[in-house]
Amino acid sequence: MSERRIDAVAKATGIAKYSADIVLEGMAYAAATRSAYPSAVIESIDTSEAEKLEGVIGVFTAKDLPGGNLYGRRVMDVPILVADRVRWLGDRVAAVVATTREIAEKAAELVQVTYKELPAVTNADDAIAPNPVVIHEAPWDYKGAVAKPEMGPNIQALEIHGSKEKAEQALSKAAHTIEATYYTPGDHQGYIEPQACVVDYKQDGSLRIWATNKSPYRLREQIGLVFGLDPKRIEIMPVVLGGDFGGKGAPGEVPLCTALSILTKRPIKMALRYNEDLLATDGRHASKIKVKLGIDKEGHFVGGTFEALLDGGAYAGFKPVPTVNLHGIVDAAIAYRMPEFYVESKIVYTNNQPKGHMRAPGSPQAAFAFESALDELGKKSGLGPIKIREMNLLDDGEVNAYGDKWLEYRGKQVLALATNQPKEVEVPKGWLYGEGIAIYARSMPAVPKTSLRLTMQEDGKVVVEVPIPENGAGGQTVVREMIRTGLGIESDKIEVRQVSTSSLPTDAGVGGSRVSLGVTVAVANAIKAWKERPAGTNSVEVTTNEESDGPSGAYCAQLARVAVDPETGQLKVLEIISAVDVAEIVNEKAHQMQIDGGAVMGFGFAVMEDLLEDDARVWAQSMGEFKLPNMADLPKLTTVLLRGGKGVGPNNIKSVGELANCGTGAAIANAVTDATGVRIRRLPIKAEAIYSGMREGNN
Repeated sequence: MSERRIDAVAKATGIAKYSADIVLEGMAYAAATRSAYPSAVIESIDTSEAEKLEGVIGVFTAKDLPGGNLYGRRVMDVPILVADRVRWLGDRVAAVVATTREIAEKAAELVQVTYKELPAVTNADDAIAPNPVVIHEAPWDYKGAVAKPEMGPNIQALEIHGSKEKAEQALSKAAHTIEATYYTPGDHQGYIEPQACVVDYKQDGSLRIWATNKSPYRLREQIGLVFGLDPKRIEIMPVVLGGDFGGKGAPGEVPLCTALSILTKRPIKMALRYNEDLLATDGRHASKIKVKLGIDKEGHFVGGTFEALLDGGAYAGFKPVPTVNLHGIVDAAIAYRMPEFYVESKIVYTNNQPKGHMRAPGSPQAAFAFESALDELGKKSGLGPIKIREMNLLDDGEVNAYGDKWLEYRGKQVLALATNQPKEVEVPKGWLYGEGIAIYARSMPAVPKTSLRLTMQEDGKVVVEVPIPENGAGGQTVVREMIRTGLGIESDKIEVRQVSTSSLPTDAGVGGSRVSLGVTVAVANAIKAWKERPAGTNSVEVTTNEESDGPSGAYCAQLARVAVDPETGQLKVLEIISAVDVAEIVNEKAHQMQIDGGAVMGFGFAVMEDLLEDDARVWAQSMGEFKLPNMADLPKLTTVLLRGGKGVGPNNIKSVGELANCGTGAAIANAVTDATGVRIRRLPIKAEAIYSGMREGNN
């Protein structure tokens, strides 16, 4: 086991190259003029004052654009520059190219736009109210759309599983039921590096791109589609990502900078300030989730309904999956034996910030709602939070609510592991103490397609060329460790190098808890090919296709220990225990970092993170106003591993990157109830809510 990550020295010494560090000869800088209203018609755009500013190369509007004007990851409904109607405050209505970033930004402020303001839809409920304001006249006409006319206006996606009629019939016969609604706010991924890109279009029709993007091959396809370019003529260059957490899969400002590079015949750089990143990128969906659960007199589930309404904002184009829905929402009850379960997940258009993916998209919202409701049912029935889960968690050989039978179900074991840890925290004198539990289960993804090349150099060093960006999770370090053990080569003789999209044939991108799985399969195939290569051959290349070993999954049970000041409602999270279901572990340090990082993200989601979206505006405009956890905020983090599981792939592994961030919110909320009797159904948990709940007897 090597003691150092591949990217550690470069990042610590400042020599790592990020997109914003790229400088090309003749490069110019871009900035955007964004909408002044969340919903309005553009009547005129006056660029004359901006054009007069010294150093301005050009000011452009939608009428100047080459190629198409709409782009997206799946649904192509996002305009590069708006021609007529703006739909949110981040809409770009003009773009400035100048000799410096500062001049471009100043000139963008000088562009004068005359609007006719229209009514705005500022929350998801209004989007589906009778006779709503219509955001897009015919969203089903966009390329890649999954919305259909019969769904009604303002629908980005609708996914349904199970029968509502059967579930409600089962619930009518339940001995105990609970029905409640839970709310979570819009969120931001909190990466350190803001969105940035450099685009260099050549007159021979080739294009080079450096971008804060975790899916280079998909970005290449998306840009080719918009501008009618051959994807093979587009080269996405290797750069380090300064964090991701789901936020760097969309094209971002690359379509705009591509258009500007074509128009100006020079390289273009655009880097967002962090306030602009908070406003104009694609965070986590705000949610309203109604849960109804029922058990029989023994305590077994008879059925449940789960109806999620999610605010997708002005555009659907920031979500990549074929359904444009959030997989975590529809997997809400995947850990439990649920005879009849109805799930309805509806994402709607509003005039708010468009939303995309954030670590385990949909799962933190779903887990907060389901695991909170389950706790409420445990209290109401007298079974309590542990017993009701023990009775309903799946056993080996059983089928879950979606008809899948996993290789194993280890929910009961992780529950026991989490709840049996010794209490070693100090409770402030006079404060109320509570414990809360939550469980999250996740199915293992299919092996993603990827490629990899091994080359032996004359000095004996093995160069491993990979297509995956290093997003901070340590994927490239996993490659080195596997090569080290598989070929018996010392770490200092192995160089792992990300290459451009022109150097290797394919990759699915970073995300979805699938990186290590894809990497281990590719590396195992490369090691085999290397050992079997003909004499004299110093290089082998392998490509994997998407495949599955069959249904498998992993569990994480989290126990939160909290203290609450009865005089003020102040909450102090003392400890988060994460009991994690694992098989083999390729890199112990990276594995632990993923668990700790997930628990911290879940903690932030539970008690502090909020974009403060109101009146179609993001009011959190700095990292001071949008509070993320820092070291001073953190509780004690305890990890206990349930080893020996049945994993997937040649290294028998289970995904871990999106396990420990999902149940944390519910665990903390349940602990607050245990301490105070106050039931928190809205995140983030605030002292004011606890205080008023204690005074008003809310439970």
